[in-house]
Amino acid sequence: MRLKERHLKGFEGKLILVAMTLGLLAVTIMILSNGFMLEEATKRWALVISTLGAAQIAVQNLTFLQPHFPLYVLMPFYYIPGLDTGAAPYLVSVLGATVLLFMWDRDLREVEISPFRHVTLALLIIIHPCFLWAATSGGYLIMSMIAFYLLYRGCQHIISDHDIHSYIMLAVVFMAYFFVDSAAIFIFVALLPLIVVVAPIRTVMVSPSGLYLIVGTPLAFAIGTWAYMNWIFEGSFLHFITNADSAYLGGKLHIEEFPWLMQYGGQLLMPFLAATGYMLVAYPVSIYLLLDTIDNGYRFRASFVLLLHPLVAIAIATSQEYLSHPFEILSLISAGLMAELTYVKMQTRREFVILVLFMLVSVVGGWWLFAETSNAQMKEWMQALQGPVVRTAEEDTDLALGLWLKDNPQPTILFEKYAYKVIAARGNTNNLFLSFSNEFKSNLRQRVPDMQQIALPDPHTLRGRKDWVNGRFPHMYEYGMTGYRLVYDHLGWRVYRKKSHV
Repeated sequence: MRLKERHLKGFEGKLILVAMTLGLLAVTIMILSNGFMLEEATKRWALVISTLGAAQIAVQNLTFLQPHFPLYVLMPFYYIPGLDTGAAPYLVSVLGATVLLFMWDRDLREVEISPFRHVTLALLIIIHPCFLWAATSGGYLIMSMIAFYLLYRGCQHIISDHDIHSYIMLAVVFMAYFFVDSAAIFIFVALLPLIVVVAPIRTVMVSPSGLYLIVGTPLAFAIGTWAYMNWIFEGSFLHFITNADSAYLGGKLHIEEFPWLMQYGGQLLMPFLAATGYMLVAYPVSIYLLLDTIDNGYRFRASFVLLLHPLVAIAIATSQEYLSHPFEILSLISAGLMAELTYVKMQTRREFVILVLFMLVSVVGGWWLFAETSNAQMKEWMQALQGPVVRTAEEDTDLALGLWLKDNPQPTILFEKYAYKVIAARGNTNNLFLSFSNEFKSNLRQRVPDMQQIALPDPHTLRGRKDWVNGRFPHMYEYGMTGYRLVYDHLGWRVYRKKSHV
């Protein structure tokens, strides 16, 4: 009878999560229909369709300047009809949130709470702006949340089980994390001084170096493998941390664009204090969980790590001028909170009500802080939650060119690095010859190119100055070229077509 009851509760829990997943999907569809578009998501999708649409599919076409796992996850969606509009990254975010919620549901069974309490906790987690942003914005933050959830569960297992498998799990998660998020190295370094809090005292006293070797070796192997791949395809082991376009540099080369780095970049203590203030506003429930576990040494250590770890990571990442906005790491607390709830005491009504109140305050504080400190993309997302996003004609120039090229699919040369929105709007790369193609390279070696169409950005803009086609034919944008006629001229983009081609 008890087993049947447990199965029934498990089924009810799954129904709740399915309903909430559909809710997340509805929110995502709404913000997309209102005109929201995450640049990072568009860039990743353009890179995927450029690579898979090439004559020869090669891993180096993905570049080694960003983690590959978010790209690999997108690849199957390239072959699904109807997703050429660029919706795939947003669908992946929703699916990632679903995976995280179901993992949490599986682990929450140990607590044995009623369906009402289950739905209350799940709802309070989902409506927090950090989780909702990660689940619907199309970025890979939700994948980082999954990794962080597994990291925190690993820490909990180390504290409660004391077996070697827990350390191995932590090590494997860190290795995988490196291929998910370029901030993984800062997450790892921030945990190093806290491992002694998590690990049993006896283990730390007997073999501290062995402990760090077990946890750190797989990550070191992952970094070494990545450096080796960079050396093979790019000619330098350090290409992924020296190239100006690398995601592993974060905001380092564009500090003036990020208020957080302008104020705290290069410092250690001040960003830690600022992040602590952010945490107290957006996640006061973390303080409650810490105080609630004082009488339980094992759980107190886990809560202490959850509280301190993201703050230390923010401080270190900011000191290296990597972190462009604190929410990039602070949002991970949502995943840590989910892991913490699988152990928290809430058997009595009083305990549950206090927990819910703190989570509710966290939601309110989170939305206020999100609104006050959001960057341009976050503001656009919040606007899309309320109604249509207003865009200027200049912002839609790449979209216009992409749609024009879709209607005029003649063979075209295009330098893709700063034209990812064009590629995403076009939806495919059929007859589009990008910088890694033989046709692109051979045409740039000729004095007069032999291509049906050539797309050029205004050379007076930043991307125009960096465009390889402009660099090879510096006067073509302004004056054209013998044998070509201008067929498209709109807000900084021109397309020239060979005169022999109608």
